[in-house]
This record gives sequence, structure tokens and C-alpha cells, in this order.
Amino acid sequence: MTISSFLARIRHAPGMVRWFNALRILLRKEPLHDQAERNIWYLYVEVFWAALLSAAAAFNATFAVRLGASNTMIGWLSSIPSLFAVLLLIPSARFLETKSDRAPWIWGSLFIARLGYGLLAVLPWLIARSQAQSVVWLLIAISIPSTVFSAGFSPLMADLIPERDRARVFANRSIIVSATVAILTLAAGRWLERATQIPWAAFPANYQVMYIVGFFGAVVSSAYLLKVKVPESRVIQRKPRFRTAKPTVAQVKAMFAENRDFVRITVNTLIFNFGAWLVGPLYVLFFVRELKASDGWIGLNSTLANVGVIVGYALWRRWIHKLGYQRALLIAIPMAASYAFLVSLFPNLTAILCWGVLINLVNPGVDLSHYNILLKLCPDDRRASYLAIYASVMNAGAFIGPVIGVALSEVWDIRLVLLIGGGIRLAGAMLFHVFRIGTRGVSIPQRAES
Repeated sequence: MTISSFLARIRHAPGMVRWFNALRILLRKEPLHDQAERNIWYLYVEVFWAALLSAAAAFNATFAVRLGASNTMIGWLSSIPSLFAVLLLIPSARFLETKSDRAPWIWGSLFIARLGYGLLAVLPWLIARSQAQSVVWLLIAISIPSTVFSAGFSPLMADLIPERDRARVFANRSIIVSATVAILTLAAGRWLERATQIPWAAFPANYQVMYIVGFFGAVVSSAYLLKVKVPESRVIQRKPRFRTAKPTVAQVKAMFAENRDFVRITVNTLIFNFGAWLVGPLYVLFFVRELKASDGWIGLNSTLANVGVIVGYALWRRWIHKLGYQRALLIAIPMAASYAFLVSLFPNLTAILCWGVLINLVNPGVDLSHYNILLKLCPDDRRASYLAIYASVMNAGAFIGPVIGVALSEVWDIRLVLLIGGGIRLAGAMLFHVFRIGTRGVSIPQRAES
């Protein structure tokens, strides 16, 4: 049975009947005979189990705050991993490009990062003092192997998934993880609140149990990733200027000069995202310390946000096929800048739940269109290096932004800083309209609907 035939059998079933039929057919465990479809299927299953860890990770900053982490430490939690990414992404990508069999390096680095969450679960038992600092530094350390994984995973996905299927597969993976995280974060939030009444599960044991469950899901996810059959990557003989292990500034400039549209999308995105990075660590501080949000509210907020993501991906994957990547991006990206404005101008916990849903109806339109345009703008033989350079530029901004945002929040009211971040994000969104990326090569390949 193929994925296409599976979807064909449930396509015309209305409403809940469609999902019931999907579950019934899946439980038959009929084999998938095509290797590409098996790979896609494993990627769907592994991201479901990975969502257990993602749900636990949604409470990382809240855990640190409740342990007594300062504003500066929460800023470090956002900024220092980005600094590591700046330093490691390009060397990691270029190292992986020298390997024809990259999967062991990619999966191995991911598993090492996930082991860190196993250590996070037992850390309060191991360290009696400075627990907040220990948690923050452990989460920062986890970002090192995560960076190596990130350098290889996006190019690997491009190799595994045919271009015509990328938007569908990326959307489906996002829907799966969002649906799972939506349920689990709500349950986790309730657990964190009610467990305080259980003697053996009082804080921080309630968080430890949550992280243990998340780590279990990560182990199962890694097992399914090992089932993915990764084709050998062709090791490209590079031009002389690309042979060094670490590209110089002149070499990066040469790459930019060869691809003007890549420069535009990099600069536009840097400014657009900088507004979000500036205020990123401020949200949890604002919610918990100023608006007195409970763990249950944090879980509910994450749940509703993921419901918005699910609906958003379901809508945008259809609209993008009608609009094309370029038009979809131009429509969605100005709306994606509104969240900071809404939180600042309407600082009510109930209203913020609504803003989270609304913004996550829009964000999938940006993510799907932007990511597919970016992949198209990267030459096939140097995709890992181009994506690493792009990610390094983004992470440089992600390192600086939270530091500035936290510093500003010490001087000005957080709501004012949120407005500044929203203004920068909106300006970046407008740049996509002013300095447009060339539409050549970014149309959607035609395929049968599935």
C-alpha cells in the first residue's frame, strides 16, 4: 500500500469519519513498498515521538524562572546558543559535505543533544545549589550538538524528499508535531500545577517527571530515524576558493555575488526576525512575573498556539498551491509581525491566548513559503554551505537580539520594548515587498493532490 493510495481511500470521507478511517487503515500495518514513501512515513512517525520532548521543552524557560533564574540568565538561554551556531554551523556543514555517508553524524549529534534532557531530568538530584544556573548552562550546552544536527538535517531533508512533495511533507510533519504538542502541553501544564499537591511530586520533581517522559519520546524518535534509508551524498570537488575548511569573508562575498536573491532573502529575513529575537525572552518574563501566569496557563497557551499552527498549515498548504510561494509570502509576512503589538497593547492573559492562536494561523504561511524559496535559491552542490551561511547570519542576530532586549527591559517598561520589537519586525516584513526576491525558479512543481 502506498501513501497515495492510503490518502485516496480516506479523501472523500467527511469530518471525523475521515480521521477514523485513517486510524483504521493505519492499524492494519500494511507495508509501504516504495523506499521514498517508507522514508516519509518514518519521518512522520519519528516527529510524533519527538513531540513528547518538544512539549517538555516548551517549559524550559519557565522551569528556569521558577528555579530563580534572573532576567539576564533567561536572555543567555536565548542568545548564547545562537552564538554557538554562528561559530559552528559553517564548519559543521562543510565537514558534512566531505562525507558521502552523513546520516551517522546527523543522527548521532541529535541523540547526544537529547541525552542532555535525560540529564536535565536528574539534575536537581545531583546539584543542591545554583540549580537555576545549572539548568540554564545545561540547556545552553545541549545547543552545541543541536547545531551540528541543524547543519545537516535541512540539506538531508532536501535530498530525501522530492521537490514536488516538500511543501506537503513539511506541512504534515508540522501538523503532526503541533497536534501532539498541543495535547501534551495542556496535559503537562495541568500536571505541573496539580502535582505540587502530591508529596513525592512537589516542585521540582513535577518538572523532572515531565522531562523523563520527554526523553523517552526522544529515544523512540531516534530509533525511527535510524530506519530512514539515506542515499549516499555526492562529495563535490569544489573550486579552489571553497577548498578551505572554513570560508573566509572574501569567499562568502563571492558566494553572495553569485546569488543576488540569496542576499536579499538573507537581509530581509535578518531584519524581520531581529524584531522577534529582541523580545523573545521577554514574553515568559512578562507572562510569569508581571501577569502572574500559572504553569497551567503556560501549557494552555502552548496548546492553543499549536492548534493555530495545525489549522494554519492545513489552510496554507492549499493556498500556497494556488498562490505560489512568492505571493503567499508577501501576503502572510506583514500579518506575522502583529503579535508583539497585540501582547503589548492588550496585556490580558485571556486575550493573549487569542493572540497566540491568531498569529499561529498566519506563521505557517510564512514558514512554508519562505523555507521552500530558500531551498530553491541554494545551489544543489553547495546547499549545506549556503544554508549554513544563512543560518549563521540569522544566529548572529539571534545572539545579539535577546541581549539588547533584556538590557532595554531593565531600563524601559517591557511593553515598550515589545512595541519596538514589533516595529522592527514589521519593517523587515515590508522589505520583502520593497526588495523582492526574483520569482525565477520558485514556482511550485505540479503534482497530483494527495
